[in-house]
Amino acid sequence: MLFIALVRWLRLAISFLLCKVLDLNMSKANRPTAMRTLLGWGVLGQLVYVVSQFVTLLALTRFATVAEVGIYGLATAVVIPVFFFFDLNIRMNVAASNKSAYSFHDFRNLLLISASIGFLIVLFIGGAAFSGSALTILVILAATKVAESLSNFSYGVFQRFDRMQRVAGSLILRSMGGTLVFVLFLLNGVPIEFAFLGQLFVWTTIALFIDLFQAHKLWRAQGAPEGFVPIRTIELARNSVFLALNGLLSALQGNTPRYVIGWLLGVVALGQFTVVGYAMQAISTVAMSAMQSLASRFNRLISDQEGRVLWGVLRRIFVIIILCAVIGVGLSLMFGDRLVQAAFGRDYAHLGGLLAICVLAAALRSGALALQMCLLAARRFRQNLLIRLWASSAMVILCIIGGSQAGLTGIAWGMCAALIVHVAALAVAVQPLGKGGL
Repeated sequence: MLFIALVRWLRLAISFLLCKVLDLNMSKANRPTAMRTLLGWGVLGQLVYVVSQFVTLLALTRFATVAEVGIYGLATAVVIPVFFFFDLNIRMNVAASNKSAYSFHDFRNLLLISASIGFLIVLFIGGAAFSGSALTILVILAATKVAESLSNFSYGVFQRFDRMQRVAGSLILRSMGGTLVFVLFLLNGVPIEFAFLGQLFVWTTIALFIDLFQAHKLWRAQGAPEGFVPIRTIELARNSVFLALNGLLSALQGNTPRYVIGWLLGVVALGQFTVVGYAMQAISTVAMSAMQSLASRFNRLISDQEGRVLWGVLRRIFVIIILCAVIGVGLSLMFGDRLVQAAFGRDYAHLGGLLAICVLAAALRSGALALQMCLLAARRFRQNLLIRLWASSAMVILCIIGGSQAGLTGIAWGMCAALIVHVAALAVAVQPLGKGGL
């Protein structure tokens, strides 16, 4: 009993101190937040996150071989699809649940059960296909994803009540803190496995002592449904299947190029793609955060049949995406070779063309994310899942064809072609939302 009391006291103390640092004040008036402000906070937090992840990757390339970076890329390609399913896309589900009767405990308990199952599945896969340090890294990455899932659940709560500054504060703290620990460990000669373990400690601490604590406090303050009802949780699990399957297909679709590269070209080529492909991952991550920050607002626009406003927002988003794509591809073609080699070393030379294709793919994926978020905000989970299924199939086929004909570059072009198919299908599905809402 004394131990439990000490743990509870420690959690309250850490939460109080860190929340003071982040200025997460609960007494602010519950005023509607401007869409531009929501978008700004979402992008700010995610920008810091992707920069921190880039520094982590940069440190990894400096202290590991190309093949070891490829193994890391393969481990993430195993962990991410599993947790994209068992994460249940909880952030989107909570953010778009303004009119639902599900409680904080329903969402949290379901996520804890689901994430635990996902962790056990990764352990099973690791025991069958990995060994040594690769297995250790796989397990640590899986545990880190459990912590990230808890944070994502909390972000959904913050989004639901238009508190995107809290999402940004948490992202900034855990990304910078985790990366700082990771880099310091490597600089002091600590093995890579322990560097990943340090990052896990930081992410878990923030998820448990800040994010969950503040999310529950905000939920109560807003008078949202409380209590745990097993039957209601079972119903929530059943309704979350389409979101979970969509997450799984999204991860498989995003990692298909890696699987094809590993199969056709080997781990060295996979290591090169992991480094260059981070540009696509970073851009897509920022775009996803921006769209997620608007999910709750999209839900209201569609529910209130504000079709013109919705399509006005989408037009502005696509203009920004096109302009950024033109600039990004141009800069990659002009300076990509030198930038990649300067950042990662001679083993990653002559990859500027591949970088340009990845930037184009990121722009296409950003467009798909914007359209997809409209479907999810309208809670058309099944329709989005069917589109994702066809798009994932196209990704597999086109990447294999491209890789067979033109190697690494061909796989990248196949990825772009599949994303064009995905954008076109989503555009057709979203069209009716601009003609009267739900």
